[in-house]
This record gives sequence, C-alpha cells and structure tokens, in this order.
Amino acid sequence: MYKICIADDEKYVQKSIAQRIESSGMEIEVAGTAGNGMEALLLYEKMRPDIFFVDINMPVINGLDFIERIRRQYPEAHTRFIIISGYDDFAYMKKAIQLGVINYIKKPILQQEFSDMLWDVFRQLEEDKEKEDKKEENICSWTDFLHADGQKKPEGTFLLIRGKKIGGNAAEILREIEMADRGMHCTAIRFFGVQDILLLLMEGKYCTGRELEMLAGKDCFTGASQIVYHMGKCGNPEELAGQFEDMLNIRFYHPEYRLMKLKSMPCERPAVSYEAFDAALDCTREDKYTECLEEILKPLFEEEKYCGLIKQVYQALILIIANKYTKYDIQLPGELRQELFPFASAVCESRREMLGLLGDYSLQLNRKIEKIVSRSELVDKVIQYLVQHYREDINLSELAGEFFVVPTYLAKKFKEKKNCTVMQYLENIRLKKARELLDTSSLSISEISQMTGYNDPNYFARSFKKVYEISPREYRNSIGAEHE
Repeated sequence: MYKICIADDEKYVQKSIAQRIESSGMEIEVAGTAGNGMEALLLYEKMRPDIFFVDINMPVINGLDFIERIRRQYPEAHTRFIIISGYDDFAYMKKAIQLGVINYIKKPILQQEFSDMLWDVFRQLEEDKEKEDKKEENICSWTDFLHADGQKKPEGTFLLIRGKKIGGNAAEILREIEMADRGMHCTAIRFFGVQDILLLLMEGKYCTGRELEMLAGKDCFTGASQIVYHMGKCGNPEELAGQFEDMLNIRFYHPEYRLMKLKSMPCERPAVSYEAFDAALDCTREDKYTECLEEILKPLFEEEKYCGLIKQVYQALILIIANKYTKYDIQLPGELRQELFPFASAVCESRREMLGLLGDYSLQLNRKIEKIVSRSELVDKVIQYLVQHYREDINLSELAGEFFVVPTYLAKKFKEKKNCTVMQYLENIRLKKARELLDTSSLSISEISQMTGYNDPNYFARSFKKVYEISPREYRNSIGAEHE
C-alpha cells in the first residue's frame, strides 16, 4: 500500500483529492493532510509518503520552498511531488522542473486528468518496486549467510567494505560490479543494525589486489573508504568476520588478510585522559582501572580516524604502569621492561588481547603495591582533600568516589584513625575557618557562612554555637569588646 499526503490551505481541495484517491481502486491510501508549509514539513518527517500533492500558494512556507527544503534535507528520498496551482506561471513551472516535480495540476482539477495522472504515478511506483526487488535478490542478512554456510562452504574472494551507510548502498554496488564484469556473480551480506560495513562474496572468483583496484577505479565501490579482502574457502564465517574486524579496527598485520584504502583517512590525536587510570592504580581498584582502560581504548577502536594512534596510546599506558614501579621502588618485571621497546604492541592480534595484557600488568602492579602501602594513607589523602575543598558541597558518597572506594570502607577507616566521622571532621574544618574570618575580617555572618560551605546561615549559626557555646554574632561582639 503506497502512502499519499496532501498539502493545501483550502479544505475542500484536500477533501476533493482524498475522495478521488479513495475511489481510484489502487493500492494507495491518504496518510495525512496539511494546511500550510510548516505543517507539511512535519507531516513529511512523520509519514515519508510515496506521493505528495503540494499547493504552490500555501501560507507560512510556499509549496516550492517546501519541496526545496525536503530535497535538501533528504537527498536520497524517492517521494514523488505533484504541484497544485490555480495559475499558469512559467517561473513556477521552471523551478518545479528543477526540483524534480513529476507533474503540475491546475485548479479546478479535472477528474479524467487527475485519474490518468494518478495511474501514471502508480505504474512508476510499481516499476521501481520491481527493480528494487530484483536488486535485493543477491542481498542477504548475516544470519541468512550463516545458515546457508551450514549447507555449503563458500569459496572465492571475500571483501569487507567500510564506508558511510555502505550497507544501504549494497544494490548499487552489485549493479556497478555487474556492469564492470558481466561474468561475476556476487552476494552482498548486510549486518543487522550496522550501516557502515558490508560483506561482499565473489563466489568462485579469485581477485587479485590489482583487479580490485581496477574495479574501484571504475567506481564499483561507491561510498567505500576501505576494503579488507581474503581469497579462499570460508570454513568458519564468524572467524572470518572477526579477522576482518581486527584488520579494520586495529591495523595489526595478518599475512592472509589484505587492507586496501580507497580514501585517505586523517590521523588525529583524540583527547585522551590518563588521570583516572593513574589514580585507579594508586588506589588498587581492579574494577576501576579496567573500566578506565576500556574508556581510553574504546574510541580508538570505534573511530576509524584514530586507528593509527592505538600503539602510541598502548605505549603511554605501559609507561604509566612502569612509572608506578619506580614510584614505589619496586623492581620492574622483565616482560614489562620489554614492553617499553617501540612496537612491542605488535604482539597483540586483537583488541581483547591488548586489554588483557594491560589488565594483567595492572593487576601484577596492584598486588605488589598492596603489600607495601598501608591503606591508612587513604585517610591522610582524604583530610588533605577536605582542607582544600571545604567550601564545596561534600557528601560521603561523592567523597568516596573521588578515591575509588566504597563509602562504608572510607567511613570505617576514617573512624579508626581519627576517632570521628568524616562529616564531623569536615564541620570542624569549616567552623575553625569561620572563627578565623570572624576574628580577622569585616565580612557579614551570611557571607562567612557561604564562604565556609554552609548554604544556610541559620544552620551555620546553630553549628557554631553547638561547638563554641556562643553564636557567631556574640563571638564577634566579644572580640570587639576585648579590643576596646
């Protein structure tokens, strides 16, 4: 069932066209109507119709401007636009032709003219649908390909193609290859939910790199930026796909899988922060430094333009781990010392192996640190943090997060060493600072309250009196009396 939308500021015109469509007997339905150009835009975005009747003289946005916006925003859309107008105007007609409008209906709309035009458009839609169906014959899903592999072991040249929305361009690629080489039979395999890669199988055909470059030169891979290819039998499609992914995402050399660039990819330096990983190593939090490694490496594997920097980042992470050994005066293990040499990461064959190696090195380091560093240092670091940040809104949960420990652990260790809670210690810092300001400044009580971390001056006054047995105002007055 094809969808039609109607945009006209005259209700009777909308109704007239809708009635004629419904009585036509074709597999066409009216999906919505609009009374002005802005409503038409919203309707188009919602329905994406196959046919759109558009009045030229609509309020807010006129019909031709509306079509121009749609053509600009959705260049790949196949909607057929039909103009409705009460005037014969050459300028309008000329612009309508430039915008790809397929027909121009003048008001009042004659029944026979409308019926003939509608049947023409319907036949065009049916012909295009038939063409698309034929294109799709040689396109299957990854799931279907795996199922077919259970019946036979495909053989030939396998290509994993990367490019923006290349999956949706499969039919066009197959057509281009067929035109370039009439004897070549190809199957395209799409991946569910992934638009930027496409697997292509040239069954029974062993293509050399030169032949593939010739096909690329004939624009047979429209929109492709890179191709990984492999010739031979496919005993395990999932393993094949995994090797292709490694080649695209990691760039580790594998002699059986070749990488061909069709477009130059800029190599930029991403904004990589190592501070959280460095802190997690100090705090011996395995879950935290594992999470940090994932956060650092993930964009490098996902963003094609960063792939050339993977080894540099790997080397930087190795240096951070090695520096911890120096900091704690621990002897550097032999295998980690070897990692400091250039290109050591070449031993990794996958992203998983790289993360595994870094995780193992971090775990070995943490176990050694735990043996020589007492966790009591945590309390000293927390106190230092409180002294520096007492003006801020601090709670136990967020404070524990700063040091990668759980709140209950922090509370227990702090109580053991200082014989008070963390929040009691913070309040003492704030009140001492408040008393200093009362002694040395002319700031108001409210200003001092804000400067020492108390958002509520009344709560500040109660806390001050509870500790010093005198209100802030009484304390300031007593200081003034002493100086007189």
